[in-house]
Amino acid sequence: MSRPWRIRYAGAKYHVTVRGNARREVFHEPDDYLRFLQQLSDALEQDGVILYAYVLLSNHYHLFIETPHGNVQRFMQRLNTAYSMYHRFKHSEPGHCFQGRYGAKLVSGDTYIAALTRYIHLNAVKTAAFASKRSEERIVALRNYPWSSYHGYVNGKQADEFVDYRWLKLMNGAVGQGNRRRYRRYVEAFTVNSDDDFLSAKAVSRYAIGDERFIEQVESDLGDVREDKGVYGDIVWPEGQCVSPEAVAEVVAEAFGLKPHELRGRSYGARVGKKVAVELACLYSGQSQRTVGAYFGYHGNGSVSKQRHRLKEMIHEDGKLLKQMDKLKRKLTNA
Repeated sequence: MSRPWRIRYAGAKYHVTVRGNARREVFHEPDDYLRFLQQLSDALEQDGVILYAYVLLSNHYHLFIETPHGNVQRFMQRLNTAYSMYHRFKHSEPGHCFQGRYGAKLVSGDTYIAALTRYIHLNAVKTAAFASKRSEERIVALRNYPWSSYHGYVNGKQADEFVDYRWLKLMNGAVGQGNRRRYRRYVEAFTVNSDDDFLSAKAVSRYAIGDERFIEQVESDLGDVREDKGVYGDIVWPEGQCVSPEAVAEVVAEAFGLKPHELRGRSYGARVGKKVAVELACLYSGQSQRTVGAYFGYHGNGSVSKQRHRLKEMIHEDGKLLKQMDKLKRKLTNA
């Protein structure tokens, strides 16, 4: 079977699946899982991608993501390349770490989104090792499985900083903790039983998961595109307009009472504004970190990552800076 075309557009939500080459293990020990999660967190931040759910198993992983900038290809390339390089040298295994292209199905509709998060989390106890286990045993294993976002969904104290839990609202609880309790029941009711409705919906299309109208729209938008004679590519739908680093610098400079050129130099008085400008340019310019860094006078990708990490710490400590960032984001996206 020929591989499906990739569909990309700003705001797209995907169920992403990646398997080890020849279904071999890609995570051998706890350090491997931890390394991947750190690289996942970095890639999410660098490419402005939103992560809603994940699970890592020894030979594959699942993600539920949204790409506000329509850049799923760049995000996945960054993530898989980083981990492949680590895996190759850590375990002395030459060749490909992952098997072929990653799978990326579009997802739409509250019912399907909730069911997808459940499907992803239940992967931890839907393996051959649990085939003969009772529901109670699977529930204990599910709650204690460290390499998925489930623990954060059911216990706010264990929430991952890089996961967005907004879809808990679909449980219709009056308060957040009520949503978590309802979600736990929603998931754990299927630790043994098969979610036939979702599996059927998942099998309808190679490109999308959702209601009939959504799938028809996706298939229609593919139009006359055909997978023929080994020629493959991506269908790129219109994305949101990018904002140039120059435009970001102008907006940030005005907000901080600076001149745009000061953000490209080493002025002590511009240090916070420069970090803000770098972060916003990484999010909205559509440029790589290296390109953004070069514009603002940094050399090497690591310098930009350090500045973004430091800004994150500053925002956590300063509520006023957070509000200022939100205001600047609205100004840039509405420009």
